[in-house]
Amino acid sequence: MSIRLAAAIAGLGLSLASAGAGVLNDYNLIVLSNLDSNSEVEGRAYVGGSIVGGDSSNYGTMLFPRSAYADVDVLTVVGSISSGNPLQIEAGDLRLGGSLGRLVNFNGAGGNLENDPGVGSTLAGVSAALAGASASMLTLTADSTASLPGPQPGPLVFNCNPGGDGVAVFSVSGSQVFSNSLVQQIELNLNGASAVVINVSGTSINFNQGNMVGAWNTAFARANVIWNFHEATNILIDRAMNGAVLAPLAHLRNNTVIEGSTFVSSMFQRGEVHLPGYTGYVPTPGAAGVLALAGVVAGRRRR
Repeated sequence: MSIRLAAAIAGLGLSLASAGAGVLNDYNLIVLSNLDSNSEVEGRAYVGGSIVGGDSSNYGTMLFPRSAYADVDVLTVVGSISSGNPLQIEAGDLRLGGSLGRLVNFNGAGGNLENDPGVGSTLAGVSAALAGASASMLTLTADSTASLPGPQPGPLVFNCNPGGDGVAVFSVSGSQVFSNSLVQQIELNLNGASAVVINVSGTSINFNQGNMVGAWNTAFARANVIWNFHEATNILIDRAMNGAVLAPLAHLRNNTVIEGSTFVSSMFQRGEVHLPGYTGYVPTPGAAGVLALAGVVAGRRRR
């Protein structure tokens, strides 16, 4: 990293780590290309493509007090919004780069439509930040184990063994965790971990076995556990999902709720995306990640 680049980022009052975490922390949902939704997002959403399909969807449903989000972009759409049923925005503004094909109801204090053809300049930085976070998490050494059932049906248990930084890291196969017919329930033993990173291999993920129980169903786990589907291109979620979902290459279809933030390439949303937002661990990026983050920071400064 050049001295000039380091100084530029430092001059904005941001460390490299906080800049990387910023994109993940700022949004409850990021979809890098198109979103087709008939459901809701409790927090802020960023759509790098267009909102397609004719169904109604709802944004910022759990952002309180509404007055605190006046002049905040609660829904950002780089592309267009197709014709269809009205969209509901419960707090804040809609920032739109393309055309608007349907009615938008602003139900919060001071909600506005901000027509901004230049918003597309943010997409490359957001995309690079997601890819950089996923790649950085993949480099972490696994120090914790997931105990699989067998030969009889039983629980799958994630046993955290956090290092000195408090972060527990797992490396698992998607087929073993999410579509294993022997898995009756999925458990989590935090053992004092302050954050959990689960690197999941597999290009096609189908979550259709087992239910997340116990510690998974806490605000702490939902905000501080992240599933890094680093190579997935297709993900189907048919069970309630807990923890943040990071899958920058994947098309995601969720038929059930996701209890945590979601960051994907494209999405067919048929279940709600809930808060809390992600506040867990994001590794400090390498040189390539620094350059990507510099673009994100520069975009924010222009805003």
